[in-house]
Amino acid sequence: MKIAILETGHFQYALTQTEVFSECDITYFSTSEVKTQMINYSPEFKNKNYVIIESIGKNHQEIISTVNEGNFDLLLISPVFDSYSELKKIVKSISCKIVLTTHNINTWFNGRFWSPNSFKDRINMRAIIKHSDYIAVEDFIYNHLKSTNHPYFTKHQFIYIPFTIFHDSKVRKYSKMDKSLKIVLTGHIDGDRRRYEEVIELIKQYIGKSDVITFSFAGRAKGEYGQNIKNQLIEIKEADENLVSFFEDDSTADDFRREMETSDLVLSTSTRTFKGMGTTEYIGQTKPTAAIHDMMTYELPGFLPAHLKIPVNLEGSVFNYASAKELADRINAILTDKTILTEYKRKAKENSLNFTAKEIRKQLPF
Repeated sequence: MKIAILETGHFQYALTQTEVFSECDITYFSTSEVKTQMINYSPEFKNKNYVIIESIGKNHQEIISTVNEGNFDLLLISPVFDSYSELKKIVKSISCKIVLTTHNINTWFNGRFWSPNSFKDRINMRAIIKHSDYIAVEDFIYNHLKSTNHPYFTKHQFIYIPFTIFHDSKVRKYSKMDKSLKIVLTGHIDGDRRRYEEVIELIKQYIGKSDVITFSFAGRAKGEYGQNIKNQLIEIKEADENLVSFFEDDSTADDFRREMETSDLVLSTSTRTFKGMGTTEYIGQTKPTAAIHDMMTYELPGFLPAHLKIPVNLEGSVFNYASAKELADRINAILTDKTILTEYKRKAKENSLNFTAKEIRKQLPF
């Protein structure tokens, strides 16, 4: 099968799709920046087939002609956040099967409009959906739509392709050098997506105990809220230099890989809702949280806020917490009894096998 992957924003997702469709002939329509990111993360991508574009908006005619003249069987469209008019032209003008990926269900299917331009976006997005053969979503979204027999699920052909997968044959690049419990909080420090007030107070309880526990914030600070949290982390470092670490603006994908491969447990502080383009998305239902993908990709157990339902394929290695006290109790239990973390990690490793490229391929219709 001959596949085109249109990727202008998330190089990690292109890596996932490459593994899922590893036996296919793949061409990437990507920006030079995305290509560089892919190669930096996985040097073997240096020899792949690329069509470099500046943007969907500026190069949509080139995409149309290249796909049609190249006799592709499938076009995989990674998440896009602009150029909907041009993307509509693409999906209406090519002859192969189309898979549209979205991480924002409400925005795409029923986006709020507040201006003439946003109204045009809404019309174009609905047209794109109409001319797509399949809608690819992640674990949380797929299972929510399926389990509730949502009208979207009965009307459209949804498929499940996670943002990242477990690389069962990939050798780890980094190793943990000490025996302290390292807890990693992934994603940007962004008040719209995650709240850190209770976690900051929790961390302060461990000042002076960085020999037994540390916290890594593996994401850049965004906006005023993010900078405020970062300033509090700096104050904590002044009291205990090794207790916390955080990303700077120049942190790289390899820095993230290092933090994940040297951590013991993922902690999510996800909010209940997120405003995407003015439309409310419900985390764990219409929008995923990256934390579960970090857990399964790196074989790590984790803690999720109580409002997020634990995916069935992560049961036994991922647990909910309903309050700061319950979270502290869970962490202290791990510090007291090392066998708890050992069992969590054993189950996490087992659960990760549910997210290999081979397992994802099994349930795809093509």
